[in-house]
Formats: sequence, C-alpha cells, structure tokens
Amino acid sequence: MRKLNIILIFILTASLFFAQNQRFTYEYSYKMDSLNKENVEKEMMNLDITKEGSNFYSALLLTKDSLFTAEVEKGKASQSVVIDMRKIKQAKVNFRVSKAYPGLETVYHSSINATNIAVKEQNKINWAIFPDTKSIEGFKVQKATTTFGGRNWIAWFTNDIQIQDGPYKFCGLPGLILNIEDEKGDHIFNLKGSQKLNYKPLLLNSKMKDVFLTNEKFNKLWNEYKKDPAKNIKLIHSSSEMSDTLFFDSNTGSPLTKQDLIKGKEQRARENFKKYNNYIEIELYK
Repeated sequence: MRKLNIILIFILTASLFFAQNQRFTYEYSYKMDSLNKENVEKEMMNLDITKEGSNFYSALLLTKDSLFTAEVEKGKASQSVVIDMRKIKQAKVNFRVSKAYPGLETVYHSSINATNIAVKEQNKINWAIFPDTKSIEGFKVQKATTTFGGRNWIAWFTNDIQIQDGPYKFCGLPGLILNIEDEKGDHIFNLKGSQKLNYKPLLLNSKMKDVFLTNEKFNKLWNEYKKDPAKNIKLIHSSSEMSDTLFFDSNTGSPLTKQDLIKGKEQRARENFKKYNNYIEIELYK
C-alpha cells in the first residue's frame, strides 16, 4: 500500500520541534440530519501544523480566501472591487478548531448570527488505549476510545507519526490520529493525504476578532438564535433610517423590504434547523 508523503516529527522534552510546516488532509463524512441518515455529506478538511500549533478547517475556506484575495487585487488595479460570492463555492463546514502547542489548548471557532464565537475546551480528552492494531494507508495504527461531546468515539493512531494531534478537537494520543468516528458512524474523519508546506498557512477568518464564551453561554446564545434567527436584522433596521427598498434579491434583482429580509432569514433558518440537527458535540448544541 502507498505511504503518505510525511516527514516524521518527534516530541522532545515536552516541546514540539518541526523540520517544516505540514498539512494533513482528512475526508469528513457526516450525517447532519438525524431523521435522514441515508444522506451523507462529505467535505475535505485540512489540519495545518506549525511549531506553534495547529488549525483544523474546511479546505474550501482556503480556496475561498485565495479567490477573494485575487478578486480584491484585480479590483485595486481597476479601482473597482465587485465580488460575486455566488461564484465562489461555499464551505458547508463553518467551524474551525485551533490548538496551541505544547499544552494542546484547544479552541472551537464558529459563528452565531454573524458574530464570531470562540469556545475554549475545558475538559481534557481521556483515552483508553487497546492492543488492537491494523493498517491504514500503509501505516500501522493502534486503537483508542474515548467519550467526548456526548458521543463514544473509536480512534486509530500511528506511532510512526509522533504528533499528539488529530482532526477536530481530538488530540493527546502518542501519535497522529489517522481515523476517528463515533460509534454510530454519524461523524467520520479519515486521513487522505499530506504535504510539506514551505510557508506558514494563514486563513483570513483566523485574523477576525472572536467573542470568547463558556460552553454554557455558547449554548444559551445558540438557543436564543434558534428562537429568533432574524434578531440581528430586526435590531439593525429598528434603529436605521434606510429605505425599505434599499436591498435587492441577489438572484432576481427584485427589491426587498425589511419584512422580506426578516421573513426570508427566518424561513432559511427553520429549514436549516430541520436538516442540520446532528452536531458532533451534542452537549454543545443541545
């Protein structure tokens, strides 16, 4: 079986020393609708690792950032920046997870109602390691299990790549996690490849200022959003003197009133709540 193109990275004296930056790419398969588990979504995710830490995010965010930057640069030359976001494929996975080395401090980044949110993981992941082994992509991997976020997880890690990291928030095993899934098979991460990076990867949204919340405050804000998903639009327009017909439908070009905007936001949100209800961390979105 083919081996992935990976340079071995070792943990020495509790610190991580890297020959260079690395990107590990995972396929994330997930069933977000608990009432329709035949519908499986897939997205490619990057785990970018530097000596300072790691970032886990949708690979489409990187493509979106590149296209956005390119359009801005073209616009500067013509002194007119017009970006049609419909031409840019949007990521379906909108969270990002960052970890700081060597302590593996983990932060979950997402957004609620156009507000960038960050939640520090307060609980260390406790693993049970088993003697079971098998091969993944030519690497010998070992089994480990944990309970996290309201789910039971099965992971396979390799000692051949001594990075105590993995997809999403999962970390702390003696080697890189190549595969992990919950026992119901609702959320699955599979390593698909890797590459060396001769630059330090940086996402545009990683520079944005986050509002840090506890798990409890995040859950409260999430439930408030579910009750009134158009609250931000109502607040903006309640103190605004803007015309009712200032906004236009991006698809038809037809004018939209404030009431149209609110109704549209509420309808889209209700549809999303129905389809997307099976989050990785059940406890965070309960």
